[in-house]
Amino acid sequence: MASTATEYVVEPINEQTGSCECCGRTSRSLTGFVHDRERTVAGYFVHWTVGHLQDNGADIDIVLGEWSDGTSPADRYAISLLHREADGEPPALMVIDARAKFQDGELAGHRLRREDVIGTPLAPQLFSIVDAIYLQDGRFF
Repeated sequence: MASTATEYVVEPINEQTGSCECCGRTSRSLTGFVHDRERTVAGYFVHWTVGHLQDNGADIDIVLGEWSDGTSPADRYAISLLHREADGEPPALMVIDARAKFQDGELAGHRLRREDVIGTPLAPQLFSIVDAIYLQDGRFF
């Protein structure tokens, strides 16, 4: 059974700012880990350009799996999401194809497509992890 967002603990790790290549506005990148009661269950990476959430959204990449000593990228899988916002609407989150964003074996040995996640037992765990990140990492947006 998947944990709920309240059962995860988010550990923010790094934050970087830069300039967006297309518009020169400030872009931000965040990283961190998500832990359950006993172990690290995910690493996360978020990137967006300030003032462009309605246009381009924010990229959220989650690497799920085993992170303990003795594990390797083969024990993890990458999932990519797109966070979008529109005036007067709640934020939207969409799972997208992670194969375009990660190189094989870089951090995860497996890159999942949308259809590998949506409608599977993995989806509730993923969305609980994303909820925990949204609720606990105060550096967002």
